[in-house]
Amino acid sequence: MLLPGRRHWLVASADVPRAYQAVDSKHPDGSKGLSIPTYTVLQQHAAFWDRDNDGRIYPYDTYVGCREIGMSLPLSLAFMALLHFTLLAPYMTQDSWLLHPYLAIHLKNIHRLHHASDTGTYDEEGRMYPRKFEEIWEVLGAEQLSSWADVRRLLAANRCVGDPLGWLASAVSWGLLYGVARDERGVLGREAVRRCFDGTLFYALAEGRRARALASKYE
Repeated sequence: MLLPGRRHWLVASADVPRAYQAVDSKHPDGSKGLSIPTYTVLQQHAAFWDRDNDGRIYPYDTYVGCREIGMSLPLSLAFMALLHFTLLAPYMTQDSWLLHPYLAIHLKNIHRLHHASDTGTYDEEGRMYPRKFEEIWEVLGAEQLSSWADVRRLLAANRCVGDPLGWLASAVSWGLLYGVARDERGVLGREAVRRCFDGTLFYALAEGRRARALASKYE
């Protein structure tokens, strides 16, 4: 339940899901420079891993994308295996009854991976609920995640009874996000989280790592 005086009322029609923009009280028009602005917010979130923009995410795409945003080699391999080789994500996102031979995840059907025990910011069609995004910060009582304890508190607040797959999916998602996107003070701010929802954060992380790598060559 939302408390009176909170930010959700600053967003016009906060209960109306947004198909293409990850909006909040500070960004009523969402992010600028989206890679494919006609994708749903959830498709935008995953599009970073579609390396050749063919609408399919292969295991190697997932591995390379994870490395580009700063995940270690073992963690990137583990995430790739969890996402593709458990067969759940490739099977649920395809149009055929037959599994894709290369275990590709089909971006157009990424909304089928929607699960419970999460914040509810995405709906079943991959759209974003601004009100649910604002509720994240009401649960925390702050506009940032400052420690792993905050991550655990957010997970506990959204946990559904008897939903181990949802618990796992949420723990992996928020754990990886906090691990790669927190700043040098250990803080993950609300703007980084908002940009995670529409995927623009991943491009920024990858570009930042490339810039630092290039600068180090000339030191």
